[in-house]
Amino acid sequence: MQQLIQLIEKEKLGNQLVSQHTLIIDEKQTVHGALFLVKTARKTFKIMVPAPFHDVLLKEKTTLSQLVKHPEAMLLS
Repeated sequence: MQQLIQLIEKEKLGNQLVSQHTLIIDEKQTVHGALFLVKTARKTFKIMVPAPFHDVLLKEKTTLSQLVKHPEAMLLS
């Protein structure tokens, strides 16, 4: 995750708003969190934030810096 933070700072993407996400919902319609897509010049990264922590990120205008520094955010490979 630290490398992603450095890459975002290097490419000056920190103030960009998070725009792509999808909810993680099971067959019983239970929401388990959200999957955020972070695009850099080289690659697209997937960051998962579990429920209920994802609610705050979706309700507010969240920047990429806020997302990757969130204590519950997990970088998926």
